[in-house]
Amino acid sequence: MGRGDTPGALEQMVLLALAGRAGEAAGREVYEALIAATGHEVSVAAIHITLSRLEEKGWALSRTEAPEPGRGGKPRRWYRLSEEGGRVLADLRARMARLWEGASGHPHLRGDG
Repeated sequence: MGRGDTPGALEQMVLLALAGRAGEAAGREVYEALIAATGHEVSVAAIHITLSRLEEKGWALSRTEAPEPGRGGKPRRWYRLSEEGGRVLADLRARMARLWEGASGHPHLRGDG
C-alpha cells in the first residue's frame, strides 16, 4: 500500500462503519454508527463527502434506490465495503498491530508511567 493509498482517519472510520454492516448502509446510518462508536460529532456532509471519495478510490460501492414520496422525491444511496476496501482495512489493521506491538512496552501504555 503506497502513501497515497493510506486512508485518512475519517476514511478509516467510515470504512470500518461500512465493514460493520452485514449489507448496505445509507450515509445517515454511517453517520449514526460513527457517533455511537466514537462519541464525537461529525457532520453528515463530511460523511457523504467521505463516502464519495471512498467510492472514487474503489474502496466502497454504492447503488441508488428509486425516489420515495416520503423523502420529497429524493433518491437514497446505499453504500457497502468493496473487496478492495476490505483489503485496505486488513492491511491497515496488520500495520497498526505491528506498531502497537512495538509500543506496548512504553510505560504510559502499560499504565505505570
